[in-house]
Amino acid sequence: MAALVLRPGCRLDGPALYRHVEQLLPPYARPRFLRLQERLAMTETFKQQKVRLAQEGFDPARVPDPLFLLDEATKAYVPLGPALWEGVLDGRLRI
Repeated sequence: MAALVLRPGCRLDGPALYRHVEQLLPPYARPRFLRLQERLAMTETFKQQKVRLAQEGFDPARVPDPLFLLDEATKAYVPLGPALWEGVLDGRLRI
């Protein structure tokens, strides 16, 4: 998973981001999940709070931020809603 903060007024373009990631990263290094945040949570020493993010995971019911899933079929990052979440959990969607 990658946590992203978008510039004000910008929105996530799932297909364009997929193409960008596909050009720059090998398949094993591409983030399968994206989490959009208002700002990155930092410690007192200006380090990103990765442990908290990892503990929260990628369950849309637990995470208040918008989540996206790398969808190889559509070649885009798509919003991770309850239906896709269930597909990941029961193995219908392979990540």
